[in-house]
Amino acid sequence: MLQFQINKFTQESSTLFLEKNQFSTPFQSIDFYEFINNNKNQQAFIYSYSNDKQTLASCLVTLQKESGIKGFFSKRAIIYGGPLLSDDNVINKQFLTLLTNELKNKVIYIETRNFIDYAGQKSVFNSLNWEYLPYLNFQLEFKDATLDELIAAMKYNRRREIKQSLNENAIYSEAQNEDDINKLYLILQELYATRVNVPLPPVAYFINLFHSKLGKVFVVKHNGIIIGGAFCIFKENQFIYTLYYCGIRDYHKKIFPTHLAIIAAMEFGINNKLKGIDFMGAGKVGEEYGVRKYKSEFGGQLVEHGRFLKITNPFLYNLGKFALNQLKRFKK
Repeated sequence: MLQFQINKFTQESSTLFLEKNQFSTPFQSIDFYEFINNNKNQQAFIYSYSNDKQTLASCLVTLQKESGIKGFFSKRAIIYGGPLLSDDNVINKQFLTLLTNELKNKVIYIETRNFIDYAGQKSVFNSLNWEYLPYLNFQLEFKDATLDELIAAMKYNRRREIKQSLNENAIYSEAQNEDDINKLYLILQELYATRVNVPLPPVAYFINLFHSKLGKVFVVKHNGIIIGGAFCIFKENQFIYTLYYCGIRDYHKKIFPTHLAIIAAMEFGINNKLKGIDFMGAGKVGEEYGVRKYKSEFGGQLVEHGRFLKITNPFLYNLGKFALNQLKRFKK
């Protein structure tokens, strides 16, 4: 008998299913579930579809919304990495139908943010009226290469700037304590306030990530001062994901802290025999994306794993888009 269940799992069974599934990422793990639910005003749920013998499909869903009045128009379910689907598209269709029915009265839309190729499942999503969005990403697989070999394969300017930074005695390492996290967060906060202009989680989110089983934080220092770093997520035998990274802008004409933050994550991945580094997004196909060129110069492969979007409340979804566009025009 098939069962659709919410948060009915054991660490052992869920981990075993994750390890075997072709769509496995850290974002579908129990560790990520625990990390999200440790953060104030954030929620994660694990939905599973199983028979008497085994789990057939599973999905970790995060429920999100903005603060204040925008929260009413921004209730959404984000599936990072995409769902853990089976080889049987009949099962997948049943599972996605049940998942949509469970979420449709809780959120305005559901969106998967794929880090793996779901091309073989597009027909299933399309048959259930999910829209495919052609988003890009960069992934750099290590393939047993050394860090020096990977740097040698980068664009000339990137290689030169990394070498200059190290020659000026900039160093990188893993963060050691919450004080490191607080100092790095201030740099990230400045970046988001002045250039990115999208909401940033509070510092408690990053402290929880530092203490979680899947979080890894790197700091870049010069003369004992933190000048940049990266907040990452990883899992054994998989990619390390650059969740957030930053550096003090124009800190020194020959020091590039953001470059070294990425290098720190790469070195950790190589030393721990991870598959590669995932840059977590390069924008939508056909649209300008500010840091696409920056990410490309690390030598990764441009991939299009895209996203799937299911609008569960078209009226509020379109009203929200209109309101946000008007707000952007007002700010200009």
